[in-house]
Amino acid sequence: MSHEFTIKDLVDAALRRYNFDGSITRGQVEQAYRDVVGQFIVQLTRSVKYDPMSHTLRVTLSAPALKNELTYKVTDLISAINQKLGREEVKKLILL
Repeated sequence: MSHEFTIKDLVDAALRRYNFDGSITRGQVEQAYRDVVGQFIVQLTRSVKYDPMSHTLRVTLSAPALKNELTYKVTDLISAINQKLGREEVKKLILL
């Protein structure tokens, strides 16, 4: 029986084996947030931190009005970020 693996499969397996996948995922989620919200909101974002253990994305915004507006779109943002990632990674988004 023959198994075919892509280079991506092998790299992903190696990263998981040596516990590097959390940092890769963290960077991917944080970049997906930036891609989804666009440049204007990125400029008003102070920090983006993802915790892969709790699947929680914490975003600190510099404009209270923006935080209020995005609060109504949390579910849509989570869905768009997960769609961008191609997997259900983010389960919770906290706006600060």
